[in-house]
Amino acid sequence: MLERQQARPNLRRSIGTTMALLLAKRLAALYVLLSALTGCGSLSETIRYRLTINVEIDGKLVSGSGVTQVKQSDTRGLFGSMGGFGNEVSGEAVVVDLGLHGTLFALLHGPKAGYGDLGGPASMLFHAFADSIKNETDPLAQVRLLREQHPHRVLKVDEIPMLVRFRDHNDPKSVEQIDPKNLAATFGDGVLLRDVAIEVTQDPLTAGIQAKLPWLKDMKTHLDGDQYHRRNTLANELSARDFYRENK
Repeated sequence: MLERQQARPNLRRSIGTTMALLLAKRLAALYVLLSALTGCGSLSETIRYRLTINVEIDGKLVSGSGVTQVKQSDTRGLFGSMGGFGNEVSGEAVVVDLGLHGTLFALLHGPKAGYGDLGGPASMLFHAFADSIKNETDPLAQVRLLREQHPHRVLKVDEIPMLVRFRDHNDPKSVEQIDPKNLAATFGDGVLLRDVAIEVTQDPLTAGIQAKLPWLKDMKTHLDGDQYHRRNTLANELSARDFYRENK
């Protein structure tokens, strides 16, 4: 009986050691797989671009610019047919100080409400430089091409990100969309959009919008305070991520 009692702890230790060895082998195999995939080619590529908003106020130029990052990923090597391409955006809205006329924001959002990220930072980048990408269809290769060329373009009106202002900077619900073809309707006579330019860059990401809109830091809802998108209003369409996305 005593021998059996002594054998049980030894058996449990043996089983525990075996399980630990199996787990270690599986982790090692996963590491080798990831290393092999990485050695055959990067699973992601990162690119940065600068967006510059040029506005005329009574004939005088006022500008604001910001650097945004797009990380393009390819998960096909890991997940096969279940994988695909995706992207992560880091950066913040471009701020243009128009003095007594107010402040203009160019968002991390496509030009139209109700379209989610359609026309957002990643798609805008690839669309603007479609002629530089030419016949390349692999998004990671597209990123490498653009980094090599450092192209510069002036965006067409329908490519410009959503432009907004706040009637009261302390009240996120006071957000209003701005027509890029008619800034004067919102900001007054003599204010017009000259152009919006995009260029590939290696400059650091822009920071500082939270000083302009301090409520962004703690906002976990849409701008109207609702947790869900269920109303046909701009304040219910937009959230903090349209103004700021953290670098990962």
